[in-house]
Amino acid sequence: MSDQNTIFILTREDVIGCARQMEISEEAITDDVLYQVKKGVEWGLECWTEVVKTALREALELTG
Repeated sequence: MSDQNTIFILTREDVIGCARQMEISEEAITDDVLYQVKKGVEWGLECWTEVVKTALREALELTG
């Protein structure tokens, strides 16, 4: 669960949900697979500050 200070959380259940959408069985999502997914997400979010800045600009345009 998240609190008001949390912006984004990705859980094991989220990964399994993606696997289901890809028609991959839950049994295939081992701890090793989850570790590799975590590393891939971390790599993909190295530029997270740019993602947040873009989201902020867009949000301010919508509300401003």
